[in-house]
Amino acid sequence: MSSAFVVWQDPETTMWEPVAKLTETDGVFKFSYTRGALNKRFVGFPRMDQLNKEYSSNELFPFFQNRLIPDRRPEYYSMLTWLDMLPGESKPIEILSASGGSRKTDNFRIVKVPERTEVGEYRLKFFISGVAYLSDELKHEVSNLVRGAELSCALQPSNSADPNAVIIINSSTNNSIGYYPRYLNEDLIRLNKACGVESHSLITRVNVVKVNCTAPEQYRVLCESVTPWPQGFLPFQSDKYKLLVEEI
Repeated sequence: MSSAFVVWQDPETTMWEPVAKLTETDGVFKFSYTRGALNKRFVGFPRMDQLNKEYSSNELFPFFQNRLIPDRRPEYYSMLTWLDMLPGESKPIEILSASGGSRKTDNFRIVKVPERTEVGEYRLKFFISGVAYLSDELKHEVSNLVRGAELSCALQPSNSADPNAVIIINSSTNNSIGYYPRYLNEDLIRLNKACGVESHSLITRVNVVKVNCTAPEQYRVLCESVTPWPQGFLPFQSDKYKLLVEEI
């Protein structure tokens, strides 16, 4: 089974809210809304507007299918290259969560639910945010990163836009080269606290998976974060991630 949450950005507060969960088991897809969907400004998806109902299908629901590039288009292979994936080897949820599943002028993202590795790690792939706003010098530095390069991350409480902001730092130069995706901050911070971290410096390490020099800047640097997974820790457990269908 693989699972992912849909997170939605409230246009008024700009905060990210989990509004739905998608699971796939043996080719059967199930979709349910979460408590985050109770936000008064959120509107349910077309043909799936009952918030307290579980939807089931043998095919990927249109909301998600429309976020996948058809494999008959050349852009499909470009995207898989940026994601460091091969055609035919990755399931839709894997592609959507790795890319974020975003569309132009869109306020939704897809986030895969991590699974504890055999060696007790929490791993999550993501693209560095904010590369477009770097100086030309830093953009050049980013373009010269290589697979496996070690990065680090730290809290940036002085950030007026997001007090939970997590900056990504090039360990070899100590320069800030962007941000951990804002919609993933809450769980990363909670995970580090579960590991006993109380300082601004997080124990999460970040490795470069791929640098896509010709890709749009939001797909420029693919990374993987790795954090110890303490016994008993469960990802995405705040109240807004709870399924409404389970409260009937």
